[in-house]
Amino acid sequence: ADLGSDRFLREIELAAALTHPHILPLHDSGDADGVLYYVMPYVEGESLRSRLTREKQLPIDDALQIAREVADALDYAHSQDVVHRDIKPHNILLDAQGVPRVSDFGIARATHLSVSLSGMGTPIYMSPEQCRGEESSDVRSDIYSLGVTLYEMLAGNPPFEGTAPQLYQMHLSEPMPQFPSSLGVPSNLEAIVRKCMEKDPADRYQNAA
Repeated sequence: ADLGSDRFLREIELAAALTHPHILPLHDSGDADGVLYYVMPYVEGESLRSRLTREKQLPIDDALQIAREVADALDYAHSQDVVHRDIKPHNILLDAQGVPRVSDFGIARATHLSVSLSGMGTPIYMSPEQCRGEESSDVRSDIYSLGVTLYEMLAGNPPFEGTAPQLYQMHLSEPMPQFPSSLGVPSNLEAIVRKCMEKDPADRYQNAA
């Protein structure tokens, strides 16, 4: 309502053009008597959030498979000039075979979920530039959020926890915590996660591929 139906539907239309095996498609959207809606297929399975709630920590191979396939989806979307802006376990759906599909492409963009500091969004997974309220956050912001998600899959907990203001400050200034040696996370994998979570976008991977 704050942004207007035209912008919402325009952003949804952009997302509906995405066709990729690891992106949940959008079938339809519209305005029904002033109520905006969009339609997605039902996924038989669960969200990554549900799996992490149940298992807490994933096997390294499973975490890597999910991260690779989500990165592939992001790389495709970014090539189509679509940035997700709200990558988190809630928006990664796992089908009955455990194959991930990224949902809500365009929804976060349309509703400004990840750039508002008014309590909306998901501070645990927000990039430093999103925490600063920069609307110009780009593909590297999605890479940061994927890094946070991968950290949580490997460690069993996100890298930073606290209230929203505390989380904003941690994303802006606190280095990524080291993985406990007891987890057995290889040093080269820890380096990859750390590079995804660099504070300066210029120091991260510059594309999801």
